[in-house]
Amino acid sequence: MRSLEEPEAPRGRGLLWILLGIAMLGGLAVWYVADRSAPTGRPVSPSATAPTSDAPPSSNVPPSSTERNAPATDPRTPVERAARSTVPARPMPPPATPPPAARELRVTSDVPGAYVFLDRKFLGTTPLTSRDVTPGPHQLNVQVEGRPPVVRSVDITPEGVTDIAVTLPAAASTPAAAAALAAEVAVVHQHAVGSCEGTLRASGDGLRYETTHKDAFSLPLAQVETFTIAYTEKRLRLKQRGGRTWNFTTRAATADPLFVFHRDVDAARPR
Repeated sequence: MRSLEEPEAPRGRGLLWILLGIAMLGGLAVWYVADRSAPTGRPVSPSATAPTSDAPPSSNVPPSSTERNAPATDPRTPVERAARSTVPARPMPPPATPPPAARELRVTSDVPGAYVFLDRKFLGTTPLTSRDVTPGPHQLNVQVEGRPPVVRSVDITPEGVTDIAVTLPAAASTPAAAAALAAEVAVVHQHAVGSCEGTLRASGDGLRYETTHKDAFSLPLAQVETFTIAYTEKRLRLKQRGGRTWNFTTRAATADPLFVFHRDVDAARPR
């Protein structure tokens, strides 16, 4: 048992050492943590650096990334690249074959208005252009009032134009031709009202219309003033000098009988 007068050992000194040890441990802990979090001096990744361009990033690239991919290297030579990049030309279509020229017959004469017949078929008057023809050989007949007809063999080509120029001979009316004239044709005499039928004859003495009707007549060739034919209308017109006019037609399918009669008489009658 201690004496009450013995002084007591101080308690605060031990506590002080304890606090000092804790402070030292805390300092070590702070230093260790700061050392681990400090930068180590390694180069900073380019992705962590701020972009040097003021332009806004592309909408296809995240704003935080400024990394650009390097262009891929093309191993091909410039010649190969040009050959590959050239688009092959589309082949041109072959030129269209032009259609064949239309088959056409053209007939001209030195006297305009001459009648043109092809194989006894009336085509029109000169100057004539007709496509109503068939290729191959044909007989062409060109006739004008007051002149002998021109009869010619022609060969119409399958394609293109067959061009024929005709020179009509001059009128050759002589007394011998008039004396040798002998022609006739069955006709229908057209009246102002109605008609009658008969035969129209021609000789060196003149024209004579034979019929059972009262319109029968005889007319010397020298008294004929007008003697014309309208082929398309199938009409033969005869006019006496200073007198009557007669109009004749035919019941034939075409005006060919009238045409032949007119041709023979017109070549023989005096002018």
